[in-house]
Amino acid sequence: MLTRQDVLGWLNGQLRFGIKPGLERVAWMLEALGIEELPSVHVAGTNGKGSTVAFLRAMGMAQGLRVGTFISPYIIQFEERIMLNGEPIREEDLVRIANRVRDCAASSPETLTEFELLTVMAWLYFHEQQPDLVIWEVGLGGRLDSTNVLKRPLATVVTSIGHDHQGILGDTLEEIAMEKFGIMKSGVPMFHSLTDERLIDLLVRKGKDMNAPIRDVTPLVMAIEDGIETVVTYEGMSAVTLGLTGHHQAYNGACAVAVARQLEWSEKAIRIGLKRAQHPGRYELVSTEPRIILDGAHNPEGIAALVEQLKLEQDVTVLAAILEDKDRVAMVNSLQEVGHVHETTFDFPRARMKGRLVEDGADYVEWKEWLLDWLEKPQTSTLVVTGSLYFISEVRAYWTKTIYL
Repeated sequence: MLTRQDVLGWLNGQLRFGIKPGLERVAWMLEALGIEELPSVHVAGTNGKGSTVAFLRAMGMAQGLRVGTFISPYIIQFEERIMLNGEPIREEDLVRIANRVRDCAASSPETLTEFELLTVMAWLYFHEQQPDLVIWEVGLGGRLDSTNVLKRPLATVVTSIGHDHQGILGDTLEEIAMEKFGIMKSGVPMFHSLTDERLIDLLVRKGKDMNAPIRDVTPLVMAIEDGIETVVTYEGMSAVTLGLTGHHQAYNGACAVAVARQLEWSEKAIRIGLKRAQHPGRYELVSTEPRIILDGAHNPEGIAALVEQLKLEQDVTVLAAILEDKDRVAMVNSLQEVGHVHETTFDFPRARMKGRLVEDGADYVEWKEWLLDWLEKPQTSTLVVTGSLYFISEVRAYWTKTIYL
């Protein structure tokens, strides 16, 4: 492979192997490549993982550390999935790393999936770069996610538990929770911002069984001022305007604050990180006149949090693309609380197609044409685009190349 396109083609070719939960294949690869574990933080949760990673990364950088992050999915470019100090992996490094991983995988007893290969690429890149800390975002679930080859992270985090990927993780919240709690390690503190007492009891019991300290971060949030910006007062800290907007971000920030204090980072670095954190596609304002917001909410719980924030906006129009395996009815019903919902589809394997949407009674539009028409004559003061992180990525790229430029 000589270019990033070669790498992307190779990885996309592995998608046919689907999802194969388990740690054995990645563990074999890491041993074969001679990769050792670096100081790490492991973050799981249905919603809020990416935002918590963004807060932690900004805090760590303000502390003067070199911070690696592994996230999914990307919003702007593929290389965001593997970053060092917020900078995506360079093409020459991506190609070199991918070639080493591909050559090693050729000797693997089992074929690796696309996500497993990407995980190994991140491990190899960080092994070479030796950052002071790596923050790993779980791809799916936790217990059998390929990132869970971590043996001794400095801390683990569970941000939230909601109904997502039920066909893989389980039918009930308790089953889904146990999969996410599976990143817990003996003697390693697990921080959480859960509010469901049933799930908290489950987590505490597992913590006792695993001899892992369980830390509830919600008491750190002393006050939240919601508005166009989100201002939060954390325990022992004066009010701070978060870099990420939304009531729910106060609790993602609290997860990061608690971990940073566990790692004995300075209060100054923590405060700077809370202010500077950026995460494309999370209540991202891409235009002020008219006001256009991109938000990657992609399940009922994420949409509910988005709707609460949108209630603070003026009259709202919604453009949504909801994937086939999501609870469309619940998501659309929530969005209708704040404005009229137009639905669409896009080029993605799990996208809900036009015929299905029309059959279900959706107000269907072809989004590119519709967006240009809306910009020419805005129907409301605020437009929010949502429903899928993958859709947000497409819209953001279209906005930048076709409209913004």
